[in-house]
Amino acid sequence: MRARMKLAMNIEPLDLDQTLGCGQTFRWHRSADGCWTGPLDGQIIRLSARGTNIEVDAHPGGPGVRALVASHLRAEDDVPKIQRALARDPVLRRGLPHVKGLRIVKMDEWECLVSFVLATYANIPRISGMIDTISERYGSPIGDGVNAFPRHSQLSKASSAELARCGLGYRANYLRELCDEIDDHAIKQMKRLPFERLREKLKELPGVGDKVADCVSLFGFGRLEAFPIDVWMERALARLYRKKGTYRELREFAASKFGQYAGYAQEYLYFNERLNAGNGACVFSNE
Repeated sequence: MRARMKLAMNIEPLDLDQTLGCGQTFRWHRSADGCWTGPLDGQIIRLSARGTNIEVDAHPGGPGVRALVASHLRAEDDVPKIQRALARDPVLRRGLPHVKGLRIVKMDEWECLVSFVLATYANIPRISGMIDTISERYGSPIGDGVNAFPRHSQLSKASSAELARCGLGYRANYLRELCDEIDDHAIKQMKRLPFERLREKLKELPGVGDKVADCVSLFGFGRLEAFPIDVWMERALARLYRKKGTYRELREFAASKFGQYAGYAQEYLYFNERLNAGNGACVFSNE
């Protein structure tokens, strides 16, 4: 086994707490010292902020670690440019400096699809628990008692009854059907599709409706046009924009308002709405 690997990366702007703690992904955990640790493509990655650098501690390590972390944190995104474009919206304008380090993550497409199918009608601790359980039972060991997220070939061997014993509830049947309906080749083909076609293709899969399709498009396939809408976003759009309606109507409103960076706007508004619910200091307002 290769030795533990340490390196420093400069990804600016980046706020680890905002990025890894706001419900985009479910296997990162924050320790008391402010570091974030999670499994990522066969690696156990520990991230800590040190000035303008991010210190990376990877196990088992290897030459691909830097690219792996950069991809997951979307280091190529020009966040200042994205925020300049979104600042045309008066609701977002004044609050954007407070979320300049909140980045969209890029997950593996298969992991993202399964994760958000499991995420329906569940809170974040429950989602994380289900994902950890199927990883422990079907994923490959990485080290330190942690397993990688199971690949399609590993998870597809499980029956509905076996998946149900992972505490998935009704989602066990969805996951079993999902393994039958899609494979790695199909996902590779879906990467080539334009956004709207990708979204419709995802909605043909078991357990995938509008919200899951948008989440997977955004966090898995990296389509920044996507604008997932859940109860938090319904509240945010009603409170800040006086906009209510069906999923389709709200989605069309977001597309016209935020355009190609709707995904970033969604994550900013989601973060803000969670602050509002917790009586925190909201960063966006319509005043």
